[in-house]
Amino acid sequence: MDLGAYAQIDNLEWIMEDNGIEIPRLRGLRLMKNEKPVSKEELLDMAKSDGLYRCVKLCQSIPPFSLNATLSEMSNRTDAICEYYLELPKYEDGSFNHLEPVGVRWDRVHGKKRKAFKYVIKKAKKEVFRQFDMWNKYCGINDVLYIHARLGSGNWGGYDCDKVVKSQPWFLDYVEDYFDCTYVDIYAKIKTPEM
Repeated sequence: MDLGAYAQIDNLEWIMEDNGIEIPRLRGLRLMKNEKPVSKEELLDMAKSDGLYRCVKLCQSIPPFSLNATLSEMSNRTDAICEYYLELPKYEDGSFNHLEPVGVRWDRVHGKKRKAFKYVIKKAKKEVFRQFDMWNKYCGINDVLYIHARLGSGNWGGYDCDKVVKSQPWFLDYVEDYFDCTYVDIYAKIKTPEM
């Protein structure tokens, strides 16, 4: 969820109406002329952070290290798995911060577990770069509106977005959110807003 875009809905919704844009499950808007590109260093930091977060999720999946798990568990047992396989920062009281690992203990990760960790780290990097390469492509352009909507994954087909969104004359591009695939970023060509 892009909270910055969410906060701008009331101010920018008129642009959608003025351009004949209708999006179900709208969650945010931004004028791309006001946005700045994301640097490669920032992208690498985001990719690393998200990759490590996905490693935590692997440790918490049921069964552990399952790439297609639909259930997860947060318990002392999964905390111990995280502590064994991940480099975790410590709080002042000596306990570990399981939500923000700083690295993987590769010397302890072998076989299928190693493949699973490498896969989710690689996937995180790919998805972060896909989303923000598109963001950077449209940054600073006067006649582009960024639309954040809850139309990712199965919702895209459920709302017939190929017809409702992609086939519209204003449609430029879309990409799923790297962190929560139930959201998408849609880019729309608009008449240059007078503000």
